[in-house]
Amino acid sequence: MKNNILFFILYMTPFIGVAQINQMEFGKNRVQFHRNFDDWDEYESENFITYWYGAGRFVGQAAVQMAEADFDDIQKILEYRLNDKMEIIVYTDITDLHQSNIGAEQTFETKGGQVKVIGEKIFIYFDGDHTHLRRQVREGIATVFMNAMLYGSNIQEMVQNAISLNLPDWFKEGLVSYIGDEWNVSDDDKLRDIFQSKRYKTFYKFAQAEPRLAGHAFWFYTAQQYGKANVSNLLYLTRINRSLEDAIIYVMGSPLESNALACMEFYRKRYEREFINLDKNVISKSLKIKNKHKLPILQVKLSPDGKQLAYVQNELGRWKLYIQDIATSKRALILKGGTRNPFQAVDENYPLVAWNPDNQRLAVVYEKRDIVYFFEKYIVKSKDKDKKDKTVKFNPDAQRVYSIDYINSKDMIVSANMRGLSDLFIFNTYTTQLKQLSNDHWDDLDAVY
Repeated sequence: MKNNILFFILYMTPFIGVAQINQMEFGKNRVQFHRNFDDWDEYESENFITYWYGAGRFVGQAAVQMAEADFDDIQKILEYRLNDKMEIIVYTDITDLHQSNIGAEQTFETKGGQVKVIGEKIFIYFDGDHTHLRRQVREGIATVFMNAMLYGSNIQEMVQNAISLNLPDWFKEGLVSYIGDEWNVSDDDKLRDIFQSKRYKTFYKFAQAEPRLAGHAFWFYTAQQYGKANVSNLLYLTRINRSLEDAIIYVMGSPLESNALACMEFYRKRYEREFINLDKNVISKSLKIKNKHKLPILQVKLSPDGKQLAYVQNELGRWKLYIQDIATSKRALILKGGTRNPFQAVDENYPLVAWNPDNQRLAVVYEKRDIVYFFEKYIVKSKDKDKKDKTVKFNPDAQRVYSIDYINSKDMIVSANMRGLSDLFIFNTYTTQLKQLSNDHWDDLDAVY
């Protein structure tokens, strides 16, 4: 009897930690680079309490409106109800999210592409795109619903359900992603690349390596082949029967193995049809880039004369900017920064890169300790003192810069965040002054002159 009691106490320990998270307050143990977190405000609506700070009023307003607008739809898909209000904590950018004070007693881990949820607290950030903000809100709501639905709301239910219901990672992660956004260009591009490269031979190998994307693909396939109503039916039967296999047989008429094969075949044919319609007369030549660890390559920019290529390699937040000669394949390290962090989502927004029209300079906008800097590198060496590399602080009024492009040798068109809105500005590289061009609620991203 004593052994049984000891086992029960040890087994429940991690669940007790989860249950107590809702009682945590704003802590003071993490490094923070500004005082904006000192003043928080809130909006309380029928189903949510939304917190925002500093200049994030507009983001907070948008978040609570989106949450209430989508609440009934998500509740209908999952066929579940909650009595308590959910809490949404809104950050003006991903850097502030990484500085979060909430839950200071534990490691604040965030995965790329996944919304952070602790209990009934949903953590979201603004990246300049309200479409992405809405996706985060929907995924956060779906995660809270699913945690309560599949694992219960108290310690006893958590222990019982964790033992009896053993779902694969792709099931939950994929469903949350599907509810967040049924399908989008980004997911479609990633999936197309996987099938064209024949990276995974089976669905299970795909799901093991990339559970979120594989699961999203499976749920989208289910909706397309069996109707959206059966997404709800499949989830309901899984919860009631405590068995994914039995639920799939009941809804789809065949076991999981058969449906996994059919899912892979569905996408294989889909992308084969697309490939048939491509122009086969296009002549392409690949450029070899040193990338032994297969790191993400971002901000690929070709020089005005077409002879050099600038690009960024990002290793879990630690980035390096290179310039590579296209003819010789020789490359030079221009700038590096960031910090390698395997626990938090990678900020792939920075650094931003743009070639000056004179073909002699490369502009870089990056962030360090929550301060945005402008760096200009002279590629062509000169004895002129005015033609030396320079680093200056970007205009402090801009909370975050999303894109840059040269208008002429001294002026740039930039998309930046001010007061929680993404607008267009002209940035003078000599004086660092910003001239505002737009001032509205529309998302102005990817500025190109």
